[in-house]
Amino acid sequence: MAMPLRRRVAWSQGLSSQGESAMPSTPAILLSGYTEEGYGAGPGLSLFEVLADGTVGEMLRKSSAVLNPSFLSAGGWLLLAVEELPEGNVIAVDPLTLDVLGRAPTLGADPCHVALVDGQVWVANYSSGTATVLALDGLLGNDASAPQLLSHSGSGPVVERQGESHAHQVTPTPWGSVLVADLGADRVDEYAQAGDTRTLLRSAQLPPGTGPRHVALKGDFLLVAGELDGCVHVLQRTPSRATSPTARDDYFWHWLFKTPLAPTVAEVQAAEQFYPSHIQLSEDGNKLYAAVRGPDTLVTLDVTGLAGSGTDEDADNEAAPTPPRFLAEISSAGTWPRHFAVGHNKIYVANQLSNNVAVFELGPDGVPVAGAVQSLDYGSPTCILLA
Repeated sequence: MAMPLRRRVAWSQGLSSQGESAMPSTPAILLSGYTEEGYGAGPGLSLFEVLADGTVGEMLRKSSAVLNPSFLSAGGWLLLAVEELPEGNVIAVDPLTLDVLGRAPTLGADPCHVALVDGQVWVANYSSGTATVLALDGLLGNDASAPQLLSHSGSGPVVERQGESHAHQVTPTPWGSVLVADLGADRVDEYAQAGDTRTLLRSAQLPPGTGPRHVALKGDFLLVAGELDGCVHVLQRTPSRATSPTARDDYFWHWLFKTPLAPTVAEVQAAEQFYPSHIQLSEDGNKLYAAVRGPDTLVTLDVTGLAGSGTDEDADNEAAPTPPRFLAEISSAGTWPRHFAVGHNKIYVANQLSNNVAVFELGPDGVPVAGAVQSLDYGSPTCILLA
C-alpha cells in the first residue's frame, strides 16, 4: 500500500499561497479525463501513486464529481480544475480526497486552462474567447467580489478555426504579468495584475495562421506552439529604445523565427493532420518537448541557442540567438497526445483518443527513449499533473 499523503500539498508546479513547501510523503500523479458524451468516456479525476522507478502505481482515489475536467493546475494547497462545458466552471478540489471544495461559473464557454496567480484564479474560455479572473477566496466562498471577464477580439486566415478569438492558455511570467494565448487571433496578450485590476500591457503578434495554443518561457524568450501551422515560434522580450535600453518594464515582443515540429517543413505541410498540443521545457531548460496530434509524436528540440536576456546593458555584445534545432521524434504510443508532464526522469503522455497514458524514459541526453516503458489504461485523458 502507498504511504499516506500529507494533508496539504505544495505541488511541484507551484508553492502554496501560504508559503508552505511540504511535499507528499510519496510521489503522486493526478489524471483528468473527459466524462461527457460527445467529448469522451473518462472517469473524471484520479490520483495514482508513482513508484520508485517512476512508473505509475496503484490508484489511490477517483472522483466523478468534476464534469469534463480538461485541465488541472496547482492552486497552492488546492487542486484547480476546469469543467469544459458550454457554460463552464472552475473548481477547487482537495488534492488528496478529490472532494470538491468550491465551484464557480467562468462566465464563458468551454474553459480549457487554469492557473493561480498571486491569489487570483485565471481561466481561458476557448469557445467564447475570454479570460476569467476571480479571487481564490471567492472560489472557496470566502469573498463575494465578482469575477472579472477579459474579452478579446480578432480572427485569422484559417476560417474554420479562426473565425473569432479563442483563448487557449493562461501563463504567469516570472516578472509578474500573465500571458493569454489566443489561437483564433494569432496573438499572445500580456496583462498586468495589481490587486483586483487587470490591464492589457502589450501583445505578441504571431504570423497569420499560427494558432497559438500553449507557450513556454525561457528567460526573455517566448516559445509558442502553433496548433495550426505545426511549428514552434520564438519571440524575444525586447526593450523599447525610446526610453532606456535597460528598462525591464517597457518592452515589446519581437518575433524571431519558427521551427517545424518535424524533421522538415515539407513533412508538416504534407500531413493530413498535424496539430501540436502541449510544449514544455526540460528541467535544465536546454530542450523543448512537444506533443503533436495527427502523426502522434513526441518531439524534442534543442533550444540552447536561446541565450541572453535581450534587456541587459551588454545585450549588444551577446551572441545572437539561433533557432531551436530539431533533435528527435518518437511515437506517443497512442492516439492524439493532448498533454504530457515531465518528472522522475520520465515523460507521461496523455493519449486522448486511444484512452491511455504512456510513460517514457528520458535518456542520459534528456531525449525521450522510443518505446513506452508503461501504458496505463485511462479513459479520454486530458491532463497530467505530478506532485
